[in-house]
Amino acid sequence: MQEHDTDLLEILNTYMDLAEKQEEVIYRLTQIVRKQANELCHIKSLYGFFQEETPQDIEDENLAKEALSQYEEMKQGDL
Repeated sequence: MQEHDTDLLEILNTYMDLAEKQEEVIYRLTQIVRKQANELCHIKSLYGFFQEETPQDIEDENLAKEALSQYEEMKQGDL
């Protein structure tokens, strides 16, 4: 029985390490995307390029914000 507990603990530790790395990757990619979005806004403004958002763009942005909000809530719950 003790061997089973040790194996289970090892699997749990591996899972926690993977979740931590996943969180770091999400954070880093978010920073990259924010920087690129900011640069695109500057370029659009500089060249006077403005494009109306389509309903799909608005829906995608809202879904992304909702998913990020849920992720942050879950992250806070783990602490």
